[in-house]
Amino acid sequence: MNQQSVTIAGKSVSLSRRIGRGGEGDVYVVADNPSIAVKLYTVTNLEDRAAKIRAFVDAKLAEREPLVAFPLAEVKSAAGTFLGFAMRLIDGCKPLHELYAPGARKIHFPQADYRFLVRTASNVARAVAAVHRSGCVIGDINHSGILVSPKAVVALIDADSFQVSTRTGQFLCKVGVPEYTPPELQGMGLVGVTRTTNHDAFGLAVVIFQLLFMGRHPFVGTVRRGDIPPIHENIAARRYVYTDIVNVGMDQPPGTPSLVDFHPPLAAAFDQAFLSKDPRPTAEEWVRVLDKLEQALIKCQDNELHFVPRDASECAWCDMERQLGTLLFLPYVPASTVTGTDPGADSFDLEALWKRIQAVKSATDICLSPKLSVPNVSPSEAARKAKAIGSGGSVVGVLMIIGAAIGLVVAPVAWFLWGILFFSGISVINEKRAFDPEPFKSGYIAREQMYLREVANWNKRNGVEDFLKLYAELEAAREEYQLVKREEARDVSKRGEERKGAQLEAFLATFPIEHAKIAGIGSATRATLASYGIDTAANIKDGRIQNVPGIGNKLSERLLAWRRKLEAQFVYRPDLTALDRSAIIQARVKAETKAGPLRAKLITGPQNLTSLAARMRQIASSEDAILARAAQQRDQAKCDLRFLGVPLPNVPAYSPSPAPAYRSPAPPAPASSTWRSPPASPPSPAPSAWTAVTCPRCGNKMIKRLAKRGRNAGSYFWGCSRYPACRGTRDI
Repeated sequence: MNQQSVTIAGKSVSLSRRIGRGGEGDVYVVADNPSIAVKLYTVTNLEDRAAKIRAFVDAKLAEREPLVAFPLAEVKSAAGTFLGFAMRLIDGCKPLHELYAPGARKIHFPQADYRFLVRTASNVARAVAAVHRSGCVIGDINHSGILVSPKAVVALIDADSFQVSTRTGQFLCKVGVPEYTPPELQGMGLVGVTRTTNHDAFGLAVVIFQLLFMGRHPFVGTVRRGDIPPIHENIAARRYVYTDIVNVGMDQPPGTPSLVDFHPPLAAAFDQAFLSKDPRPTAEEWVRVLDKLEQALIKCQDNELHFVPRDASECAWCDMERQLGTLLFLPYVPASTVTGTDPGADSFDLEALWKRIQAVKSATDICLSPKLSVPNVSPSEAARKAKAIGSGGSVVGVLMIIGAAIGLVVAPVAWFLWGILFFSGISVINEKRAFDPEPFKSGYIAREQMYLREVANWNKRNGVEDFLKLYAELEAAREEYQLVKREEARDVSKRGEERKGAQLEAFLATFPIEHAKIAGIGSATRATLASYGIDTAANIKDGRIQNVPGIGNKLSERLLAWRRKLEAQFVYRPDLTALDRSAIIQARVKAETKAGPLRAKLITGPQNLTSLAARMRQIASSEDAILARAAQQRDQAKCDLRFLGVPLPNVPAYSPSPAPAYRSPAPPAPASSTWRSPPASPPSPAPSAWTAVTCPRCGNKMIKRLAKRGRNAGSYFWGCSRYPACRGTRDI
């Protein structure tokens, strides 16, 4: 139907390419005005539709809400027959399910982190609130009628199905998707039903839930006994599986967070939306809840790609990735990103720079020691006296030996007497009159320590300590920079080794189950699969689909056959693909994030060291009187020990005086923007034997547990004994 001519407001226009096809009509772009689209109905009985479109146009709703594709004008044939309507073309946007499904999100919204999802959910609520302010009710809220831009701007399409009331009458919404239809309308024929904003509130809550929790449907879970009911029956029975206040006979899928631990205000809003009939949270109320959630988001300490509420008991996304073995968020690198953000990165020569740093260090080594001109010292008077005490006995002994020799010559007859005198002299010489060396040892140790203390003080005054500290930091920066570059090379090499598998997974991820035509896989089954993290062909694996309730052998084999069929179409490209280049850029940008600050520190290293060295030279050029006096006293003590023949004792290494045993309590730490695991807590005491607390979710016994993380860390609570299958909790 290219270049088909139609009339809009009496003016003939030509239609260009077809940009959409639905169950009721096709959508084309106006050839000479690409900002306008035309929907031509392909169904019969156009009289009622013509009257409804005329009501939209007369109310001028399109002028009031630019982000809702309200009809602008009727479209007719040249003969005047009603064909459809013209609307503002909403371009550059993609369907909502391309965002909330993790597999599709990595392809269509690679820049989106959890903050983006929360912002989008808030904007969805704003768009719905705008429709309600216009006097319309959407009626058929579902993911296919909501578009999202790369900046989280939300637009609503299929506005011709909205319920509108004007002075010419009320025109109802006649359709609806069961997965988004409130319990009170399940199983009813919708043709004659007047919808309310409270009905819309249910579908809006489902959409928000899917956005915030990775495509999971709030009414999909595992049953504890019996067959698995379809989603529409769960909705009709209000079996909201994530609630913490009612036992619905079902458990939430594995890897999904407990909402009350994730963010209590959000959990309360979903309980109100899914468990009560009236009133549910309005679109305006959802805006307030979601804006507060966005303000509460902080970065996970363990994974910088994850953002969770500040009061969360744990990082839900870390836990989900561990349990499901998949990545929910990927680092985003724009296509325009170059290898390094620093223009000097490519010319950076680490080894040449390090030689300059070492040259500064070598030229400054002479300034690292103080200038001392200590005079030569001689033994002290105390040392001389101590040595005299020790040598006095030797003089007496020698005189006795000499006397014995003279006596033997003069009166040999008395040889016996002279012999006694001789041997007595020998004994006196051998007898050492002891002196106590300990005062000299302790004196040396005290003076050596005093000298070392003064050297440390001199190092601080002179800047030696700062110089050596900076040099050590530069050495550490050099080693870390080399490590970062080795890790970068390893990551790039690893990507080359894993390219085929990565290309296959990326290829399969481009085939969402949402668009697949597989026998027996309808919208309800797709919602169930998405609730278990299976949204593309890449997620279809034996171990995963077997754990999805309601997916028997027959459907499992059909899903696997679909994947195998797609695998057969895969062609490995040995040349670098856009995905390969993106992965390599990601590895380099990741490395550059660490290498950039290290490189900056190293580049300024020579100049900073030179500045410190200049200060050192100036101070080191003159002698320090205090240090010289300490050195002289140390040398005197050392001279005395050597004079007395006493070995130099070991001197303990100098260290600053220890801090006092008592310290004032530290001030409370400021609120952090990073989620951190709290310190280890003492073990939880065993529950009392008489305790009989039942789980609000499943009715099983609860046990007393100690919260180790989050807002209640250190406090006890009742936790279901079936954890983690059931995440029910109660306050104590």
